[in-house]
Amino acid sequence: MKHSITRREMIRASALLAGGVCGCRSADDAFGPRSTCCNTPDLEPESLAVGENRLTIDLKRAHTLRDVGNAAWITHEGKSLKLIIVRAGKEDYFVLSRMCTHGGQTVSYNRRRRLLQCNNFNHSNFALDGQVVKGPAEAPLQSYPVTRTGDTLIVAI
Repeated sequence: MKHSITRREMIRASALLAGGVCGCRSADDAFGPRSTCCNTPDLEPESLAVGENRLTIDLKRAHTLRDVGNAAWITHEGKSLKLIIVRAGKEDYFVLSRMCTHGGQTVSYNRRRRLLQCNNFNHSNFALDGQVVKGPAEAPLQSYPVTRTGDTLIVAI
């Protein structure tokens, strides 16, 4: 008996399989929220102060950013902020728009690949400076300057 499947059916089945299986969760998830290639937790609200043209983040209260390689989403409805903050190194923090410039889907930090990736199928990839690494996105993510003073981050918005 001969079975045939169209290319479209094969792609659809592959997408369903890939979408239903996420291998990015790690065994140490029990130790608190951490960013994975397809999930980013929210920054603890008690660690964030929103000013007129800046954000202040108290790193002592920002448990999601405790470890290098972690990231968190920053949301503030009053300022229409939808950002992602990444702790890429001991002293290296990056803040960018968390909305993909291609389709408006959210992006998450892929710690293994050290880049941001759109959470949509056939996702775009972005460097930590916001530049497009892989499309379909053509425009970079907006990035925001970050300075650190002691245990405080200041983000110019």
